[in-house]
Amino acid sequence: MQPTVSEDHYSTARQLRPVVVTVIAAKLAVFALLMTTINFQAPLPVAVELADIR
Repeated sequence: MQPTVSEDHYSTARQLRPVVVTVIAAKLAVFALLMTTINFQAPLPVAVELADIR
């Protein structure tokens, strides 16, 4: 009876592995997409920064 329970455990883990990999891949894809849509402010030229300080 014990080997049957052990085999069921490994069988379940084997069946869930593609689901886990798919979810992780989807999360990485969404993260990458969101990171590409972030707009960073362009660095200001030094002359403009000095004029703002004065």
